[in-house]
Amino acid sequence: MSTGDTLKQAWQWLVPPVVEDGLGRLISRRRSIEGTLPPPAPVALLPVPMAEEISMETAVAAVGAADSIEAQTRSEQLLVHPDASHRTALHGRDVAYLLRRSKRRSIGFAVGAQGLEVTAPQWLAMGEIEAALQTKADWIVRKLQDAGQRQQQRNEARIHWQDGGVLDYLGRPLVLRLKGDEALVSRTRQTHREQAVDGSQSLHLPLVSAAPAAQVRAAVQTWILREARTHFTARLLHYAPLLGVRWNALRLSSASTRWGSANSDGIIRLNWRLMQHGPQTIDYVVVHELAHLQHMDHSAQFWALVAEVLPDWKRLRKSLRDKPLPAWE
Repeated sequence: MSTGDTLKQAWQWLVPPVVEDGLGRLISRRRSIEGTLPPPAPVALLPVPMAEEISMETAVAAVGAADSIEAQTRSEQLLVHPDASHRTALHGRDVAYLLRRSKRRSIGFAVGAQGLEVTAPQWLAMGEIEAALQTKADWIVRKLQDAGQRQQQRNEARIHWQDGGVLDYLGRPLVLRLKGDEALVSRTRQTHREQAVDGSQSLHLPLVSAAPAAQVRAAVQTWILREARTHFTARLLHYAPLLGVRWNALRLSSASTRWGSANSDGIIRLNWRLMQHGPQTIDYVVVHELAHLQHMDHSAQFWALVAEVLPDWKRLRKSLRDKPLPAWE
């Protein structure tokens, strides 16, 4: 076998893989040819972008834009993986990533909420991994830049659990007011929301001004959970007849990667933190999950059903994706 054939055979381990499912995992080309694809993942609506992978073929096509991406991102913050084990330079940027070794036959690149993760075959040399990273530099830097911006937005929107703290409620700022220090006559005995003539809103809590942040957060969460069940139930009752479906139960979810889900038993799960989004955005998630009671997939028929009651669903879906919520901490 010639040297050229040897190099070609070695590089075949890095041929563009086939996307396995909606979670972004990859499989080798050989498995896809043999028809061993696993069953599709359960239908779910994701609140934030999950880990993404693309083929090297796509990355090679993007290399022509390397100069522009380098100029645009030199001053932008890149997301740094907290458990990074390796570092490399991509387009002149220092990129930290977590390297995992596995029995897979191809290299996988994923940029998720924590940063860049690289999964490579156990036997593959670091030189080949570094070469593959350079090939995908454009995609990696762009995704890390986007992830860094989302993290910065979340940090800037951090909720301060104290008197005067602000969080979004139904898409508008809600100011926290701790009223436990007031005289007994006017003291707030129950948590309640007040809305002024100008549309501003505040949440009055029966807590003293020096209450610990954890206590304030727990009180606010208890209130939002109650409000979420009431609001979601009303919207489910409104849209189910319009879609010609019947739901059997509503369950509130605290999932970190899903806004909602539905199963064939008619059980709808909705993330209570949706209450921080605007009413129309909440309606999109409600309609999305109800539509799954008729089509348990994302087929053309599914989206046609959604469009029957929400013609501007694409704009609403974009608003859901473009507005990262601050950490609840």
